[in-house]
Amino acid sequence: MILVTGGTGFVGSHLIPLLIEAGEQVRVLARHPVSLPTVEMVAGDVRDLSAVVGATRGCRAVIHLVGIIREERGLGFEVVHVGGTRNVIRACQEAGVPRLLHMSALGARAGARSRYHRTKWRAEELVRASGLAYTIFRPSVMFGAGNGFLRQIRDLVRRGPVVPIIGDGLSLLQPVWARDAAKCFLAALTAPETKGETYELGGPEVFGFCELVDLVAGAEGIEKPKVHLPVALMRPVVGILSRVLPGFPITGDQLTMLLEDNVCDIGPMCRILGGEPARLADHLED
Repeated sequence: MILVTGGTGFVGSHLIPLLIEAGEQVRVLARHPVSLPTVEMVAGDVRDLSAVVGATRGCRAVIHLVGIIREERGLGFEVVHVGGTRNVIRACQEAGVPRLLHMSALGARAGARSRYHRTKWRAEELVRASGLAYTIFRPSVMFGAGNGFLRQIRDLVRRGPVVPIIGDGLSLLQPVWARDAAKCFLAALTAPETKGETYELGGPEVFGFCELVDLVAGAEGIEKPKVHLPVALMRPVVGILSRVLPGFPITGDQLTMLLEDNVCDIGPMCRILGGEPARLADHLED
């Protein structure tokens, strides 16, 4: 039995079918369970240690996918990323589950400018100190069916007479297909050499943010001028509006990350995957 935390989310929607195809029995811990064929659903929250311990019993491995990209009341980065990971580790230790696959994020590091990346790093540190047979994955921004990142760019190019870009739009991204990321998780379950390792996951191409906007706009058949907005002006505006308008498309923390390069060496990933990952252009319509 494999426990997947956050299995009803974006990455889980790509990973769980692969696990089932591979003949694995799958249990999912989710705050809002849904019905999935042949999957055992357990209602629970990684913030609740007793729920995580109960879900972990009888499993031979845990795949910890839970994460949030923006904070809400009661759901902050510290509580979810650090506290939730601490509970998953304790549950594995109490239930005698030796194997933990942990999803972090490309850019996680000590001293990162964003709270998101700092808390992802602290969660990694807990995993490394756990004594478990762990593997850590750090995916770049992901694309694929159910994706939110490309949907946001589509919304950006569809709305209004111009396309607003904060800053110069030159920050680099290396989008990875979610199914390729899921394949790496699956492969790690049966690859002893991945134990104790950290893998950065990215696609075969690097894009500047404006290049991504142009790619999506071209696929949509949209031609609009881009207008570059000064970072110094927009940072306080984004900070205020994201707090007072819950549906505002970007937070201050996300803006900080968007202005940084987010690229990696995919050589180690390709060795796990057994080939080169998919190109973004092949899955724009997913």
